[in-house]
Amino acid sequence: MSKAASVTTLDASEPIERIFEVMARDGAVIIANFLPKELLDEYLTGIEPYFEGRDIYVSDSAAEELGADFFPNMSKRVYGLLGKVPKAISGTMKLPLWQAIMDKFLSDEFSSYTGHNLLPQKSSYMLGSTAAMRLVPGANAQPLHRDQMPYLVRQDPSNPFFTPLLGCLIAGSKCTAKNGATMCIAGSHLWPADRAPNVEEAAPAEMEPGSALFTFGSTYHGGGKNQCEQSDPDALRTVFACFGQRDYFRQDQEEILSTPLEVVKTFDEKTLRLAGFFKSKGGVGYVENHEDPIQYLGTDHLLGQYTTLAGSTMA
Repeated sequence: MSKAASVTTLDASEPIERIFEVMARDGAVIIANFLPKELLDEYLTGIEPYFEGRDIYVSDSAAEELGADFFPNMSKRVYGLLGKVPKAISGTMKLPLWQAIMDKFLSDEFSSYTGHNLLPQKSSYMLGSTAAMRLVPGANAQPLHRDQMPYLVRQDPSNPFFTPLLGCLIAGSKCTAKNGATMCIAGSHLWPADRAPNVEEAAPAEMEPGSALFTFGSTYHGGGKNQCEQSDPDALRTVFACFGQRDYFRQDQEEILSTPLEVVKTFDEKTLRLAGFFKSKGGVGYVENHEDPIQYLGTDHLLGQYTTLAGSTMA
């Protein structure tokens, strides 16, 4: 069997068209020197208090819609980084290179008739999800998967570059084959929906701190196995996710934000589900650890309070 194709590494100073070319060809590219040191420091110092109080992940707490073994044991995961390390996430989103890659592959141009008037239209991109992920020695490898899976998008060979999202995994530590660097199958974004990935086809996306791995939502990848000893100076593999998505993949009208809490508390579960207070069946629209938004609605706080909805049918 031939050796798995490695993921191409380009420096952030490379011409943007070269980066686009590799991304389109392979569905993945590593950008060295992507993140300025001051932003990397913001991530690292800001996230440690959350990691310190975070339990090691066990597979029985996995999101059901993603499968029982989707997240590996012996990992730590922190979500919702915009509120936890705001300067780091905001700074990342404002980097010209992050914006250029997202705009290239997530923005659409179209035109629609309103009567006899042909109206030009253009969509854009937005922040999709954020997380900090740390693998400790003994962490198992993650199943190879496509990040667009929760959107139930069936890969179309006639339109291979369409994806709801782009991944951006920023190395907070050295990422090596030994400590669990993301395993990635270059070119798998061109595969049809009925082709399964094999571990032998994946290569480790090894990175230095501050580098970033960009992937299509259709590119097969997964966290590697951490085979380090506790004494290894590179035993902890830490990455930060700052994903982008097409800006129209959301509710047409945000009823959650415009409906008073006292009204929400009068609704039965069916109404709450239909109005968007629960994540989708595929898992899109989650809060924190892949939980339903309704779990974060409390009596005195609209968001951020992990309580049951007091006085409602959900209590």
